[in-house]
Amino acid sequence: MGKKDKNKFTFVEMFVGAGGSHLGFKKQGDFQTLLVSDINGDMCNAFSHNNKDVPNVICDNIHNLSGKDLMKKIKADELDVIFGGVVCKGFSMASVRSSADPRNILYQKFISLVADMRPKVAIIENVPGMASMMIRNGHSLPNKEQKKIDEAWNNLKLLNGIKSAITKGQADKAQINQVKDIEREKTKYRNLIKHGSTNVIEDIKRLYAKAGYNVLEPRILDASHYGAATTRKRLVIVAIRGDLDSSKFEFPKRTSTRTKTVGEVFKGINYEKTDKDNEPMNHAEKSKERFRYIPEGKNIVSVMHKLPENLKISEFYSRGCTMRLSRNKPSPTLVPGHSNFPVHPTEDRSITVREAACLMGFPKNYKFIGSHTTRCEQVGQAVVVEMAEAIAKSTAKFLSNQSQS
Repeated sequence: MGKKDKNKFTFVEMFVGAGGSHLGFKKQGDFQTLLVSDINGDMCNAFSHNNKDVPNVICDNIHNLSGKDLMKKIKADELDVIFGGVVCKGFSMASVRSSADPRNILYQKFISLVADMRPKVAIIENVPGMASMMIRNGHSLPNKEQKKIDEAWNNLKLLNGIKSAITKGQADKAQINQVKDIEREKTKYRNLIKHGSTNVIEDIKRLYAKAGYNVLEPRILDASHYGAATTRKRLVIVAIRGDLDSSKFEFPKRTSTRTKTVGEVFKGINYEKTDKDNEPMNHAEKSKERFRYIPEGKNIVSVMHKLPENLKISEFYSRGCTMRLSRNKPSPTLVPGHSNFPVHPTEDRSITVREAACLMGFPKNYKFIGSHTTRCEQVGQAVVVEMAEAIAKSTAKFLSNQSQS
């Protein structure tokens, strides 16, 4: 343990989380993970508990890391691959997207580490929404203009909050009038934001070019195409060091002609075994009553008209655990957080941490650490193991061909 295998490619990962991508690269067989990092203590503990073969697990803010110091830690003359499942909440279409969200510029620090560590291949994995995201370009704008843009973002974010209050019947007359005022100015706000923003993908290309890397056209991959039981889609951005032939890198082609189903995965789980990660949530009776109305494979919206008045909820909250999985289909994207995990196909409860983890490709004995919510986040924020393995195969093929040539 801790000794570099000369027959394997070196692999380092930032934002490792609970380790889904590490497992995929390890499963492929040609890679040895020498170092991983994450800011979340529970994530780091879960990774360390399950992956004792990885010699360096750094639990720290990425902004505190130095590429040169990391290279000294891994004790390798050259790094083959660095992978970063850059924290994505700021980019996600499932949340309020703000160009001011500090999580949106973590990719910039990641690329600065690439510039210092000089890996042959650098890979960023993120939600598809990253491709259309605009971030603040405040460094090139006068303070007065930047202040207007900040106010515009704040007003649009406020608009979403008040709309939510209106939906739940909690908004007063003044707030309703405020919505009307913001709606009237929405076009002006959006134009201001567009003027003061930069497209994330273009910024990534610019930073990589400055570091001496060629960026391939980003691809959106569907995990179910590579044998996973989830249709989770992710944007993958691959950068190749300038001295290598980037045209030789091929994104993984679809390998699975049929999709694995939720039913198949759940049949492989031992429900007799004592397993903290497989304990169902203790739902309120009202929640369980509501679940009973949801048909297999359907969302609560489809039966909202059938619900008794005391069980009705706003369509605004119709995602996540108000959707029942189908045994005969793969799972949709699992959103982090227990309140958003979907309902079991046949039982009136949300799926367990173990069930969700198996859908994401984690081994059945993988242990997650922390509170129930935290353990759900470890699963929901992970890279699907089968997708990571497919990316690893493409990367190994590229590196092998470069070595031979």
